[in-house]
Amino acid sequence: MPYVLDEQNYRYKEGRVYHGFQCERVEAIPDYELISCTLRHLGTGTEIWYLDRKDINNLFSINFRTKPLDSTGLPHVLEHLVLCGSKNIPVRDVFFKMTNRSVANFMNAITGPDYTMFPFATMNEADFRNLQKVYLDAVFRPNLLYMDFLLEGWRLEHEDVHDRDSDIVFKGIVYNEMIGSYADNSISFKHTILNHILPSHSYSHSTAGNPLEIPKLSHENLINYHRQYYHPSNARIFCCGCFDLEKTLEFVDKEYLCHYERIDTSFSRTPSEDRWSAPRRACIQSRLDSMGPSIELQNQIAIGVLMCDILDFQETFELKVLSELLIRSPNSAFYKTMIEPNFSGGYTTWTGYLPDCKDTYFALGLKDISAKNLELFEVLFDSTVYQVSRVGFDSQHIEGVLSDLKLANLWNQNNYKNLLYKSIVLWNHEGDVVSNLRESEMFAKLRNKLKEMPNYLTQKIEKYFINNTHKLTIIMRPNELHEMERQYAEKKMILQKLKKTSDQDFEKIYDNGLKLEAFQKSSQNIDLLPCLTINDVHNPLPRPQIIEITLRDVPTLISHEPTAGITYFNCMFNVTELSLHDAMLLPLFCSVFTEMGTNNHDYCKLYNLRLTKMAPVVCMPKIVESITDGKSYRLGLLLKTYALDENVSAMLRLCEELLLNFQMEHTARLKMLIQNYISKVACTVISNGHLYAMMGSSALITNASRLKSLLSGVDHIDYMKKYVKENSIETIQDSLKSIGSKVFSRSNLRVAINTSENNVSGILGSYERFLTHLPVKEQTINTKEISLLNPAIRHYNLSMPLSFCAKTFFAVPYAHEDHAALRVLGKLITAKYLLPVIREQNGAYDAGARIGFDGLFNFFSYRDPHVAKSIEIFDKTYKWLQTESQQLDEQALFEAKLAVLQLVDWPICPNEITLETFIFGNDYDMNLKYRSRVLTVTLDEVRNLIEKYFKDESKHFGKCILGPTSEEILKTSVIAM
Repeated sequence: MPYVLDEQNYRYKEGRVYHGFQCERVEAIPDYELISCTLRHLGTGTEIWYLDRKDINNLFSINFRTKPLDSTGLPHVLEHLVLCGSKNIPVRDVFFKMTNRSVANFMNAITGPDYTMFPFATMNEADFRNLQKVYLDAVFRPNLLYMDFLLEGWRLEHEDVHDRDSDIVFKGIVYNEMIGSYADNSISFKHTILNHILPSHSYSHSTAGNPLEIPKLSHENLINYHRQYYHPSNARIFCCGCFDLEKTLEFVDKEYLCHYERIDTSFSRTPSEDRWSAPRRACIQSRLDSMGPSIELQNQIAIGVLMCDILDFQETFELKVLSELLIRSPNSAFYKTMIEPNFSGGYTTWTGYLPDCKDTYFALGLKDISAKNLELFEVLFDSTVYQVSRVGFDSQHIEGVLSDLKLANLWNQNNYKNLLYKSIVLWNHEGDVVSNLRESEMFAKLRNKLKEMPNYLTQKIEKYFINNTHKLTIIMRPNELHEMERQYAEKKMILQKLKKTSDQDFEKIYDNGLKLEAFQKSSQNIDLLPCLTINDVHNPLPRPQIIEITLRDVPTLISHEPTAGITYFNCMFNVTELSLHDAMLLPLFCSVFTEMGTNNHDYCKLYNLRLTKMAPVVCMPKIVESITDGKSYRLGLLLKTYALDENVSAMLRLCEELLLNFQMEHTARLKMLIQNYISKVACTVISNGHLYAMMGSSALITNASRLKSLLSGVDHIDYMKKYVKENSIETIQDSLKSIGSKVFSRSNLRVAINTSENNVSGILGSYERFLTHLPVKEQTINTKEISLLNPAIRHYNLSMPLSFCAKTFFAVPYAHEDHAALRVLGKLITAKYLLPVIREQNGAYDAGARIGFDGLFNFFSYRDPHVAKSIEIFDKTYKWLQTESQQLDEQALFEAKLAVLQLVDWPICPNEITLETFIFGNDYDMNLKYRSRVLTVTLDEVRNLIEKYFKDESKHFGKCILGPTSEEILKTSVIAM
């Protein structure tokens, strides 16, 4: 239930002092059904912003303004280092170790352009207090040990730490992380635009760290920076939820803030950028992407224009609206001139309005564009903004964008992290974050301005796009030798450092390698970390209010939990009977059929209708194995959307129009959508490589997983490129139309609806009419049998500096009594074996072991410089479990159970209440039984499982490596792809 929004009777009063904090501002925020309470510490000036909300999930974050002074990544390395042990908790890598001593559903540490934040969220108050202790001690009293600096930041070290004659190389977790990050062309391009469009101050630097600059960072620099920037006066603390604020205030004041005096923090402010008197240009190089198109088409180009100060939140809101009007829909000016002519791979992922810094900016970028069209892009940019300034915007289009943004804002209110992310940049620059949450007022102000001045938005076009000389044009060109040049520069930098190295320092490099290895392997007193008890996690989540009905022979789940006035509509069509050819094209069909228009409305008109009535329709293929016996699977087409409660009838009519009357006749548009689709999926590999690696290894085990890889893995990308190249657009049109005629039927449909209780009866009539109009078709195949494959190893030779790998074997499905215990064992193996060896010792960014609903047990590594070693480590799991059996004690087992409970007790947003049951079939009672099984797993059961599943190599396993070829990989006898 929402609060009675009466700040006059609120428990905290403006002017009063609570545990050293003076309450400065109390306001009700009806848009979010919460009360905002701002307090300031009298001694240090530290601000606490409390959003009092009746939400079972509670979020806490401590944030610091941390502008970079260079591109060595100092704020980023420091973010890592403060989590390597503190005065009261001298335990290394507390972030990962608390993962197994907590039921937090969110823990992170984030370095932004000029801020660092340490957020967590949990539904358990004991857990909330534990994590506060860990995080606050970490940031205010870190040990910042030199050995941790070498491990997390960078170091010179022998490739083989035990061999003095082996090559000396750079190592370090952040160093390797940023090599992997800069290898993602999209991320690299976005960072470079920021550096160039705001060049005069801290934004000209890479706050996360440029790999060629990171080795210039010293341990002393880091300690001095922490002393200055991690002072409480430079901190901001955020709390959201319903836990007792006064406990937080008392703890923060008594344990930390009362020991400090206020300092002047003007040193950490970032000034505004001076506006340019003339536009500027830049050109950079990028890695050649082996998953992308030919080298001639791998150029990227963008134009950025500087806009308003982040402190003007009404203007930033209006510029967001302006950006959506310009780029997002088929009715948008830039979409018509840049996307529909189909001379690129579409917008870059970050195209739009970017309020990430003190000065906001707009950027429009195209990817996968030929060099001959780069000039065309610039001409089109200028001509488009001039045309918009003359013609203006269609009133229906404006209304559609406003409606769409309002609906999206309502949806975001259910996302507990959104409140922090929405506010962090504005707050970091001392903006009015409370007023920024009054979204309905901002909408109303804009509507009033549009009534008073019909050309209000076109005036902004003139101000920010036509008369704005602070304009950057930047081009990124592929370089086949980019990775070789990076390696050469790295080796050159190593040689330069070694030339200045004395014999004594050479010896120190060798000694430090041995010391660091011993340091990493040394035992730690983990008991210094707070941990929940069994009593803290005894109670499961409450049973959701779900009813099951059958209407027009369609099984329907209806949840009637509070949904903030939104109704969520989910359809699952069973399409298992599709041929392999049709199934392979199903992802493409899902991507394009909602964008092609219908027989009654062309795509522009349909988009406008959708904007005013409902959210976008999201469509995707789903392969779901039986969670009871693991012997069968089904292929489904999942369709999701949502609308305001009052627009449900219109939403269902539009869904009906789309399903029954979609068309594929607009050949030029279909070509463009296909090209953009392939470009989009190809650029996701390097950012989600561990997922692709697990798909690749799983594809070697069962036919169901092989189909998953063909529909969404690296195999799918290769298939689509080849298919489009070998088939005419007319052939593709016919195939897609054929798929559509087969899948949308009432006979193969299941539905889940999430809506408020008082809205259920009102929508059933419209829902039944929707079902009545769907055709009834005979369905011959509901499931297919799962078959197991012979063991195999596969290597996808991809041009990236770091790799990803996975090993998978077939175990048991979700409902099997061993599944919960294997899930616990996976968490134990991750915490005690894989992370210490693969991450801490071998330098990969992440590693883990887990079992899925499908019964496949996966090992994986992420951004890994030594994948062949990681595969070997996966293979030696049983040996480690035997030789290190002393680590499998009752405490370790309980911690692994907590790590599983984080996932089992995950907070469910209103739109997802029925979704897991709807897709996989595990209802509340089954999950309750599973949860109980997790908590009752014993050490003897774990030992038996180890013998049963890990002693002998499984008869059905797969191994997969994504990354460049190396001598180590060639020795593994992989199948190159």
